[in-house]
Amino acid sequence: MREQPRGEALLACARRLLRDQVLPALPAERRHALLMSINAMSIAERQLANGDQPERQELAELQGLLDDSKVTLADANRRLAREIRAGRGDPGQAARSAIFTQLRAQGRRRLAESNPKALPKAAR
Repeated sequence: MREQPRGEALLACARRLLRDQVLPALPAERRHALLMSINAMSIAERQLANGDQPERQELAELQGLLDDSKVTLADANRRLAREIRAGRGDPGQAARSAIFTQLRAQGRRRLAESNPKALPKAAR
């Protein structure tokens, strides 16, 4: 068993300390770097909380879309990109709706980790 608090709680604590105590003491020209670090910590915290579920879900969806249960996540994304470039997602193509549904779901999951405030409240 891991020690308590867990990694995501430690990141949250460190992020709050940096934001509340260190950031106000920094000169304006140094704040951007700290804000970027705080943002990176927030993303890491959300990724730890989510575990590998978003990637497993994306892989399952892509495997279904590509009709290939053995493809890896990276290969599935490359293959989907090739198929889009080849016109499979163009108007009039049978796969267009499924491709757009997949890309929207993938985008929402990525935004939920990287910038959840950019999502409408109902999608959070």
